[in-house]
Amino acid sequence: MPDSIFTRARNARSDSSDLATYCNNMAPITCKVGTQLFIVVLVALMIAIGITHLNDCNINSFIPIYLIASGGLYIGWLVVEICCDHCEYPNVKIWVRILMSLFGIGLFIAGNIWVYGAWGTVETKKNVKNLLNDENYCSPWVYWVAFCDITIISMLTIIAIFSLLVWCLLACCVKLCCKATVDESTPLTGGRSDRSESPA
Repeated sequence: MPDSIFTRARNARSDSSDLATYCNNMAPITCKVGTQLFIVVLVALMIAIGITHLNDCNINSFIPIYLIASGGLYIGWLVVEICCDHCEYPNVKIWVRILMSLFGIGLFIAGNIWVYGAWGTVETKKNVKNLLNDENYCSPWVYWVAFCDITIISMLTIIAIFSLLVWCLLACCVKLCCKATVDESTPLTGGRSDRSESPA
């Protein structure tokens, strides 16, 4: 079971002989905590935007709900990662991860349908008459934040899949090359034994 952030920080202090070593040991921990805090701030803004503009997206009322659900899922994932390091039953964390992953995949697919489905007809300009009565209107904060969130996740997913395919291809090539090299360098032991047994 991996150690929690607090345990790693305490171990970094106890394992450090001087200030330079302590700073070196704390650098990855600080980067991880800073990244998590940055994500928390972003998802908190997503939740706040979704709640404050819950009724400001006539073209699809599920778009602000997507912001709220996505932000809650991100925060829930971080809570599970931090708190479940001390769970008495390790399988609980695994099952919670699986359920949250399935929920996240479903939410991501639904978000793509809601946000990209409104791309051609959505109206976010503030100078349109009767904005709240326009069936194609959506608050620019709601729509563009949801659009950027889905687009970034899609790009990261594509990059991850592409990197995995390239890694698998390279691994196969290296395995085949190493196998060919071993086969070429293997001595013909049978031929040598025949020569040694033949009379002089």
